This record gives sequence, structure tokens and C-alpha cells, in this order.
Amino acid sequence: MGITIFLWSVVLFTGLLFGSFLFTTAIRLESGKSLLTPSHCDHCFKKVGVIGLIPIIGYLFYKGRCRHCGKEVSKLYPLTELVNALFVLLIFYKTGVSSIFIQQFVLWEVLFLIALLDFRTHLIFPQPVVVGFLFQITWLTLVDPILLRDALIGLFLGAGIFHFISYFYQLIRNRQGLGEGDATLLGLFGLFWGWQVLMPVIFYGAFTGIIGGGLLLLVKRRKLDSEIPFAPWLILGGFLVWYFPALPFLNLF
Repeated sequence: MGITIFLWSVVLFTGLLFGSFLFTTAIRLESGKSLLTPSHCDHCFKKVGVIGLIPIIGYLFYKGRCRHCGKEVSKLYPLTELVNALFVLLIFYKTGVSSIFIQQFVLWEVLFLIALLDFRTHLIFPQPVVVGFLFQITWLTLVDPILLRDALIGLFLGAGIFHFISYFYQLIRNRQGLGEGDATLLGLFGLFWGWQVLMPVIFYGAFTGIIGGGLLLLVKRRKLDSEIPFAPWLILGGFLVWYFPALPFLNLF
């Protein structure tokens, strides 16, 4: 019992810590700042102290404000930490203590960063894509070479599907509906889990996008034809497909 509680505590803290790291990374990639710069306040630019670096605790300890200038710290910091911790706990619950946990942890953290960036900027940044590509290729080559062929087929087929969808949408509507980054993201899904997951991921990505994206548009009081970032919903749909292999309609693909 003691070891189990300790393991879950470590996994929880890891999720919180990486959530903080990924949100900071997203902000720096978005602004073009170096990833090696020490953590600092977004207002007065003074360094964050040791306590401030501790996920959730630092935010609560300083009551959501910078200890130097007193300006409010974005609530997105603790929110991102908590959401990422939940995802990491779910991954650990599914995989347990194994090498698969390490692989899936890295892959989903890469996708979580992509989702953060797309949600904030409507862009798919190349840096996390390259990290995910290199990691998975290396992993498959060294650990699971038998899966490498299906992964490469998934990479090229996944990217190709969205390119064709985008092309026909633009032809019919005379406007761009899906960006190049969305095609790249689907290619990553094919690389990470094989070509077999592509259609289910598209289906559930569209399903979550219609519901979640529609609710966001209503909350923000925007027109229904307004542009919404698709990557977060595609990634959420992909997570549902990976986590619940017995989801309805999966046997149709």
C-alpha cells in the first residue's frame, strides 16, 4: 500500500511539474524567447523564487501574484498543471509501471504541448513535432522495430488524408478550412500508433471539436463560422481512441 501511494504521488507530481514546464515552453515558443531563460514574472521580469517554481503550491503560497511586483499570475498556469497531471495519471493507470508508460508519457506530453500552442496561436509549431518524430522513430527502431512499417505508413497516410480534405474543402467553400499543421498532426498520430487509428481519430476529433468548439464559440459569442483551433480537439479525440479501445463505432473502421 505504501509503495502504491508513493508511486501515484510521484506520477501526480511529475504531471504537475511537466504541466508547468509545457505551459512555460508554449509561452516562450509563442513569443520567440529562448527556452533556456530562467523562469521570471511576465510583468516585472524578475526571477521566480524556489517556492514559486513548485507547481500549484507556489501559486497558492503567493496567492496567485508575483512576490516582487504584486501583479496577478495567469490562472492558466495552475489550470494547465492540473489538466496535465490528470492526463499523466490516466496514462499511468492504463500502462502501469512499464517501459510503455515512458513511451506514452513522452508522446502525449508532446501532443499536449502542440494542443497548448494551437489553442493560443492557431498554429502547429515545428519544434514539438520534430521532438515527437525523432523520439518515436528512435523508440521503434531500438525497442519495437516490428511496428516501424505500420508507423511509417501511418505517417504518410495520415498527413495525406488531411491534405486531401483541406484541398476539397477549399475547392468547395473557396476558403481554407484545415491548415498544413493539422495534416502534420494527423501524420504524427499515424506514426505514434499506426495507420489503423487514423479514421477513428478523425471521427472522434471531429466529434469533440463540434461539441467543444461550438461551446467555446457560444461562450465567447462568436459566429459559428469563426476559426477555431482543431488540434486540441483532434488530440482529445485521439486520447479517447487510445484510452478506450472499445468506444462505439471503432469497429466500423
